[in-house]
Amino acid sequence: MPKLHLGPSEPNHLFTVYCSLDSSALKVNAPKVNAPKANAVEYYNSSKIRAVRLKPGKSRESIGRHPWILDASVVESISPPRQGEQVDVLGADGKWIGRGLYHPQSRIRVRMYAWSQEESIGSELFLRRVDQAIELRNQMLARTSHSDSLRWINSEGDFLSGLVVDGFAGNLVVQVTAGVVLPYLDAILGELVSKLRPRSILLSVDEKTAKSEGIEAREHVVYGELPAGPFSIRENGLTWRVDLVGGQKTGYYLDQRDNRLAAALWAPKGAKVLDVCTYAGGFALTIAKHGVCESVVAVDSSAKALDLARANAQSNGLTDKVVWEQADFFEALSLRVDRGELFDMIVLDPPKLAGARDKVPKAMAAYHRLNYLALRCLRPGGVLVTCSCSGRVDRSDFLDVLLGSARRAGKDLQILENRGAGADHPVNIHCPETDYLKCIIARVP
Repeated sequence: MPKLHLGPSEPNHLFTVYCSLDSSALKVNAPKVNAPKANAVEYYNSSKIRAVRLKPGKSRESIGRHPWILDASVVESISPPRQGEQVDVLGADGKWIGRGLYHPQSRIRVRMYAWSQEESIGSELFLRRVDQAIELRNQMLARTSHSDSLRWINSEGDFLSGLVVDGFAGNLVVQVTAGVVLPYLDAILGELVSKLRPRSILLSVDEKTAKSEGIEAREHVVYGELPAGPFSIRENGLTWRVDLVGGQKTGYYLDQRDNRLAAALWAPKGAKVLDVCTYAGGFALTIAKHGVCESVVAVDSSAKALDLARANAQSNGLTDKVVWEQADFFEALSLRVDRGELFDMIVLDPPKLAGARDKVPKAMAAYHRLNYLALRCLRPGGVLVTCSCSGRVDRSDFLDVLLGSARRAGKDLQILENRGAGADHPVNIHCPETDYLKCIIARVP
């Protein structure tokens, strides 16, 4: 693999990474980053590839190129592979399925990265897929310029399970969600610096990931200098204040960018709009900016979120366009049903309601009630924009919830758009979990 060369505007400091790739050393030169070393764990570093066998009846998803092999699917070995070891995955019949990286403590026992016996898993593979992901985003940017922020790498959606890279006006946030990615992190960070020339890179491993993957939680700058405090990004003709420190608790979600604009374009002329779970005002302010509305009311239970929303409204000259209301979203809708209030558009964008499989029934009931109440508040010709970011609730189940809500409310419903995340969040067809965001735009005739 050729060496990476720095442009004249980049720092002169270099670092060298050595990674084992089929018993040969791969040397990567790139701008200096202060990535954590994976010295807390003894990572496997040999050209010999051991095999992991699946239990009978557990091969179907793997043969279908799903990137996760769960612990319950694997025949446990007396001498299991080490963390980060490259393994061949075999079906119960001994047939070769694919190649991945093993983690003895993770629920995702093997993360799959290769589906050809001629392909080894090493820095060269990771860097090639990083480059492919960047190329895809550059194609997207050539088609539109309505945002200076996007997701550069979408984990399984870009065939890089365990790695997410978001860009905010030239500042990158790299989220590692798999311990087996750590040995390749130096090379990946160097490639990001070389190809994207960011102002800064913030490395993040959240507490939940750290616990499940047996790695250290962290959040610190590994390259460049992060803006001091909140800074502005641009989207759909609006500016948004974000603060990357603190786990991106900014109220800004890149995946809803296109859906916010789509909702604004469907707002009826002179509409009364209700945005429930507005958080930092994403839908409400986009609709107020691009729609011709009589009024926009935005509801959230968090006072901190509403403070951020008001600040976003002020920075965009929309202070008088939106009424902000702090309330529980069920109570806010129930009171309006009781009062007989009607709206021309209602947006429902609740937080994740099903973080685990055992939470799904409760989440489904909550989605049903939320949509039922919203339909009761829509006048004929009204538009419902309803969202779910719960990956455990698949698209067909969410549509079933909407069907049940319409039946209970005694309303007809026309689906106008069945949307998901933007193109910078590509869906891996073999991994339905990547189709986590549902955004349905529908109309009550």
